[in-house]
Amino acid sequence: MTFIRFLFLIVTGLFFSAQLASGAGGIDGGGGGGDMVPSRTTKLTETFKDGVNFLTEGECKRAEKKFRAVLKKVPRNSEANYLLGISLQCQREHESAVRYFRRAKRDDAQFYQAYEALGISYLTLERPDLAEKELATLDSFKGLCQTGNRICPEKLLKSHRKLLAATKRVEGQPVAPGGEGN
Repeated sequence: MTFIRFLFLIVTGLFFSAQLASGAGGIDGGGGGGDMVPSRTTKLTETFKDGVNFLTEGECKRAEKKFRAVLKKVPRNSEANYLLGISLQCQREHESAVRYFRRAKRDDAQFYQAYEALGISYLTLERPDLAEKELATLDSFKGLCQTGNRICPEKLLKSHRKLLAATKRVEGQPVAPGGEGN
């Protein structure tokens, strides 16, 4: 994993921590609100942070266990689903990773990194047709944000470039210097 990926994981962990602290996610299965027990929230946040730390250290199996524990309490969290997928990808369990990337997309349609990671898993599973669909979705997001002179989010542009470059490599096409697609 690159330094940038590690930095992303840490930032994602901070966002997740803020989400739990604000009461989003309904830890008790209710509607969030006053039913939350602070000690459980703190423990869940620590479990998530531990998973991020294990992932950044390359301990993918241990990270997987932490993210699974988080998802038992907060099953519809896009960040935890995405990071569980990354930890499975790290273990070369791409078929299992696909499920969690799909869930991350389901819970946050603009989680661009999930489209990229899902496309990479599809390419690894020798399903370029499905990877092309993920790339097409990123293309459509890119087209929407460029309409009306709006600036596209950097995360979208980066995910699009990376998946495009990976797709080109699999097809045997040249890739621009720096490993990025055109």
